[in-house]
Amino acid sequence: MVGGGSVARAKLQALQPTGCSVRVVSQAFSQEVLETLAGFESERHQREFRPEDLDGVHLVISATNDPKANAFIAAHARAHGLWVNAVDDAAACDALFPSVLRRGPFVAAISTEGAFAGLSRVVREALEELVPDATVPEFEALVQLRQQLKQTLPDPVRRAEILRDLLRQIQQDALPAGVHP
Repeated sequence: MVGGGSVARAKLQALQPTGCSVRVVSQAFSQEVLETLAGFESERHQREFRPEDLDGVHLVISATNDPKANAFIAAHARAHGLWVNAVDDAAACDALFPSVLRRGPFVAAISTEGAFAGLSRVVREALEELVPDATVPEFEALVQLRQQLKQTLPDPVRRAEILRDLLRQIQQDALPAGVHP
């Protein structure tokens, strides 16, 4: 990753669940980025990007606030056959980062294919209100119920009907009075 500000921090947060190791190069690092890096196996270089920074990496994230620098980094990454996520330049991206909501076994990824990351974030935030953290035990219970039904009800068609009916009932119970799907 090249960059050490708020955009770099957001990309690092998206990478945290992967357990990957990171190499970050930036002329300056925000305190938030330094704190986020504590959760990674990482290399940190406080200086300008050099093409040799790409040696041994698999994905390059260009998260600077300089479009020319991002284009330079992306060009070098492509010359090395590496995947690129160039911030604010969807056309230069081989890899995109969706806005992700995780609630136990429920995961929703929202993307505008790099066209407007802020819109993806707003939709994710709206979903966060619809699906609060408190729903995690309920989701986990539904997963366990499905597993039990797979063991006790061998007919997949009948099992799907029962689960669909249950989910419809949950949906109706969650809607305000007078609102029907």
